[in-house]
Amino acid sequence: MDDKDIIDRYLNDETLPEDELTKRHWQILEAALKVFSEKGFEGSRTSDIAREANIAEGTIFRYFKTKKDLLMGLFIPLVVKFFRPMMFKSVERLLSNDENKPIEQVLKEIFMDRLELIRKNAPLVKTIFMESAYLPEVMDAIRDQLIPKFVPVINKFFKINMDNGTLREMEPGLITRTVMSMLAGYVLLTTNFPNMFSAEDDEKEVEKIVDILLRGIKK
Repeated sequence: MDDKDIIDRYLNDETLPEDELTKRHWQILEAALKVFSEKGFEGSRTSDIAREANIAEGTIFRYFKTKKDLLMGLFIPLVVKFFRPMMFKSVERLLSNDENKPIEQVLKEIFMDRLELIRKNAPLVKTIFMESAYLPEVMDAIRDQLIPKFVPVINKFFKINMDNGTLREMEPGLITRTVMSMLAGYVLLTTNFPNMFSAEDDEKEVEKIVDILLRGIKK
């Protein structure tokens, strides 16, 4: 079974345990993540990864044929931590809004939920999305396997709020793209340019972002 098959299984089966892969498999992926996040894909060597994993370099090639396969293999922990059904349940629960919370509160809780997850897994997120700009296979996997899993759910939430009069009529996908851009931009700027875009309190900053999203900046 190749990595694509494993990714598909993790995406579609919330009962699949993480030990579907061997301990050695995870050991190599964790070492690769550390090396890639520090040196970048091009600047990393399999010998560096082997040293970090405390294994012989030849052992890596028993699990991954090339360095590129190793990078693609990082989609497995990405899927496990972000996109498999059990990890997306929290967003679905918030979007269902069973408690009839104000939309400001729902959006704030979604932002904070995903922000906390991103912060906890910053090296993984940084590595995957930085390298996706240079490797078409990575971008294809994000576009074809990951994005379609959650965008329709968010679109549906905004459409419901248009139908009940909370939001004005517009393309739901436009709002979804805007929300995702705001979250991604906030993470990118505060993480990589803290001197210019520091935020002492994520929660207060998110409240302001949601306010701008819903009310704009025009007086």
